[in-house]
Amino acid sequence: MKKLIDEDAEDSQFSERTIVSPISAKNPLPREQTPALLVVSGPHIGRSFPIDKVEFMIGRVDSCDLVVEDDLVSRHHCKFVINKEGTLLSDLASTNGTLLNGHRVERNLLKEGDQIQVGSSTILKYHLQEDVERKFLAELYNAATKDFLTGAYSKKYFMDRLSSEFYYVQRNGGQLAVVILDLDFFKKINDTFGHIAGDVALKRVSQYLMTTTRKHDLVARFGGEEFIIFMRECDLMQAKALAEHLRTGVANLKIESGGKAFQVTTSIGITVMNTANQAQYPNVEALIAGADTQLYRAKNEGRNRVCG
Repeated sequence: MKKLIDEDAEDSQFSERTIVSPISAKNPLPREQTPALLVVSGPHIGRSFPIDKVEFMIGRVDSCDLVVEDDLVSRHHCKFVINKEGTLLSDLASTNGTLLNGHRVERNLLKEGDQIQVGSSTILKYHLQEDVERKFLAELYNAATKDFLTGAYSKKYFMDRLSSEFYYVQRNGGQLAVVILDLDFFKKINDTFGHIAGDVALKRVSQYLMTTTRKHDLVARFGGEEFIIFMRECDLMQAKALAEHLRTGVANLKIESGGKAFQVTTSIGITVMNTANQAQYPNVEALIAGADTQLYRAKNEGRNRVCG
């Protein structure tokens, strides 16, 4: 993704730099506990990230352990280093700074309950996490963001993330593709093979979509037999190629339920927002409506095809 901010520039809202020295008391971490960052505000709210390596980095680039898409977050913003004293937070000369409990810091040894802010809205709570707690928090996060049947993301989570991506492209330029897939004649599958078979088909298609799309594309169940995907930095030609790959892959899936095997096909609609056509898409709903229009075109032209 293109560079969004000048990392040598200082932002006026953080003009005063507070240097907090690391505490000197020795406090090694209990072996049965893992340092972790719980997101209490921001796009990943509710998710817990274990610091399960010697160095854990936060920033805007894909190579970071926690990627935060925010104009005020530097490419490599800050890092957490585990040493014999505990967990050390270090700012990486970020443009807009790293806040610890409301104060801008360069280096500081963390204690239970400390809150770290990066960018405009992401706040992380540092805590020591037991394995049981980690699993429990992961289950809560999945319950809040994933569709129970298919394992794809929920419609609400998708809409929240799409809104963030949409306004990011509006402010900074770039391209954002939305793809809607609808399983063809799904009612006939339920009527012929039973509703359990229909559920199996939804799970298989969902699994295929999630494992076949690119790393930062996001797949969600949009309702019934519909799935929706957003694709970053993807023009119409690329989106059509990716969608055609998905269409072919779904058609080739061998689905089995109750000793019976069957196959499904999908109709796909695509729309892409870019710098040139932003005026056509004043909001997220308009972008989705564009993809939906193309989906109905695919259905009207015979199904099992891609339109965009």
